[in-house]
Amino acid sequence: MAHPDALVVDIDGDASFSMTLSELSTAAQFNVGVKVLLLNNEEQGMVTQLQNIYYQDRYAHTHQVNPDFVKLSEAMHVQARRVSDPKDLVGGLDWLVHSEGPALLEVTTDKKVCVFPTVKSGGGLDEFIAYDPEREKHRRELIRQRTSGVHG
Repeated sequence: MAHPDALVVDIDGDASFSMTLSELSTAAQFNVGVKVLLLNNEEQGMVTQLQNIYYQDRYAHTHQVNPDFVKLSEAMHVQARRVSDPKDLVGGLDWLVHSEGPALLEVTTDKKVCVFPTVKSGGGLDEFIAYDPEREKHRRELIRQRTSGVHG
């Protein structure tokens, strides 16, 4: 609140946002012009990634069913839009940053997209894990097998 005219953008995942979404009503009540860029992949992405690394893609309690974030935002008097098609992203971002007052842009993303590079627990920055297309191919096949083709 030190710079009320500054553009403030919260880039948040759906699981993280679910823990603090009630703050939207506060933003609306006091007309705080915060912009929320919500990346929705319907899972706890970082926890899923750790389960991928340490537990060979055996997932527990990381996939979630989310509320309709657009309707929820609107119920709290915050304008909101959803982007599902990548070609609409630039327009959605333009709308978000130029909206008056608080606003939310939900972007639906692919599931099971890991964040790379990452560092294993207890590891140093010189030991980071980079994206490996062959490992990813093997991982997706393993997921398909374990879920009878539902995921992967």
